[in-house]
Amino acid sequence: MGKFTFLAGEGIKSLWRDKLPALGSMFTIALTLIIFGTAYLIFSNFDRATRRLQSQYRIDAFYDPLLNNQEAYENYKRLKDIEGVASTEFVSKERAADIFKQEFGEDVVDVLGTNPLPAGAIVLVARGYRTADRINAIADQMLAIPRTTDVTYRGELVRILERYLQFALLAGLVIGAVTLLGTIFLVSNTIKLSIYAKRDSIDTLYLLGATRQFIRLPFLIDGTLQGLFGAVLAAMAILGILDVMNYILEQFVLYRIIRPPFLTTGLLLFGMILGIVGSYRSIRKFISPRELGTR
Repeated sequence: MGKFTFLAGEGIKSLWRDKLPALGSMFTIALTLIIFGTAYLIFSNFDRATRRLQSQYRIDAFYDPLLNNQEAYENYKRLKDIEGVASTEFVSKERAADIFKQEFGEDVVDVLGTNPLPAGAIVLVARGYRTADRINAIADQMLAIPRTTDVTYRGELVRILERYLQFALLAGLVIGAVTLLGTIFLVSNTIKLSIYAKRDSIDTLYLLGATRQFIRLPFLIDGTLQGLFGAVLAAMAILGILDVMNYILEQFVLYRIIRPPFLTTGLLLFGMILGIVGSYRSIRKFISPRELGTR
C-alpha cells in the first residue's frame, strides 16, 4: 500500500510540475471527447426521432374509382401476402366519404350528387421493415397490385432523416479521429517532458534496482489523470450544452434532447484510456531496457 501511495504521489507531482503542457493535454482530450460525445448525442437522438416517425408509419393505397367495394376488397386481400406488412385496414368508398367530410367539412355526395372517391387500404409496416428502403419496396409491391392507382407514404421524410444521421455520424468520426491522433501525440509529448525532467531520478532508481514497472507507473498515473480531468471537462461541457439546447427547444417546440445512458461513464473511461495510451507511447520508447542501460 505504501509503495502504491508513493507511486501515485509521484504521478501527481509529475502532473503538477508540468502544469502548462498537462493543461494543453487535458483541453485537447476534452475537445476530442466533446466531438465524440456530441456526435453520439446527435446520433442517438436522430435515431430516436426516426424511430418515433417509423413507429407511426403507414402506407395508404387507393384503388380504381370504378371498382365497387367488393371488387376493391378482392385486391385489398392481396396486401397480406406482402412481406413486411404488420396489419391492414380496408377503407370502403363510404368510409372514404366520411374521412373527406371530417377533413373538409363537406359531404361529397351532397356536393357532387355521387361518391367518386375510391376505396383504399391502410397498411402498417412491421417493426423490422421500418427503414426508407424497405418501406419503399413494400410500397412498390402494393402499387403493382392490379387496379391500384396510387400509393402514398412519408418515406422521403425518413430517408432525409437517415441521410442526415449518416452524414452527422461520418463527420463526427472523421473529425474525432483526427483530433484523437493529435490528443495521443500531445499526451505522449507531455509525458516525454516529464521523463526528461526526471531523468536523473530515473537513473538513480534504476541503479538502486527498481524495476521498469516501478519506474513507469508514475508516468502512467500522470497520463491517466490527464485523461480523467479532460473527460470531466468534456462531460461538464456536453451536459451544459445539452441543458442550454433543451431550454431553447422548450421555448419553441415540445421536444427535449435525451441524454443517452452511460454517456458520462463512457466519457470518463474513454478519457482515461486516451491518457494511458498517450503515456504508454512515451514510456515504451523512453523507458525501455535499452534506454535505461545506456544512461
